[in-house]
Amino acid sequence: MAWADVENKREAKEKTPYTKLETGATTIRILDNEPYSFWSHWFNKQQTSVTCLGKGCPVCDVIAAQKANPDMEKKYTNSQRHAIRVWNYKTNQMEIMIQGKNFFSQLLTFHREIGDITTYDIKVVKNGSGKDTSYTLIPQRPEDFGRANEVYDINMEEMFKPLEKEVVLQLMEGKTWKEIFPSKDNE
Repeated sequence: MAWADVENKREAKEKTPYTKLETGATTIRILDNEPYSFWSHWFNKQQTSVTCLGKGCPVCDVIAAQKANPDMEKKYTNSQRHAIRVWNYKTNQMEIMIQGKNFFSQLLTFHREIGDITTYDIKVVKNGSGKDTSYTLIPQRPEDFGRANEVYDINMEEMFKPLEKEVVLQLMEGKTWKEIFPSKDNE
């Protein structure tokens, strides 16, 4: 139990938002000492990603077949993703930022060369869009970070746990989230 549980502050937040970096500069504060890393698959048709099931993953089987047969349609991709809690000064809230290896390699360099990345701010400059997106990270003098009461723990393992295999198979069949979960909020 945490103090936030005692005060029921977590109930006020239905869902922790994800960081959506806009073109230009956004200043963040990293809140975790290490990222949570996982493999994910991208579904072009639904424009969504899901965490890899691991052993026996049907998406991995199709990706392997795609690699073995260059003429086969490329339906899915996979990538290693990294998630970390951040304070986004632009939105003035705690968020979960998910990025790939290039982004987190820059953070790792700062961590090794400058020190603990939770003790200073980082300006993220986004250029381009889609597959032509690039990020430049610039360490900044830290702002007074008096927002500890608005920061709470998140179980990343639970948040990014794989879906049930049956759900992944339905996505592979082309179903949408709304078709799979008609009664749930499908954000």
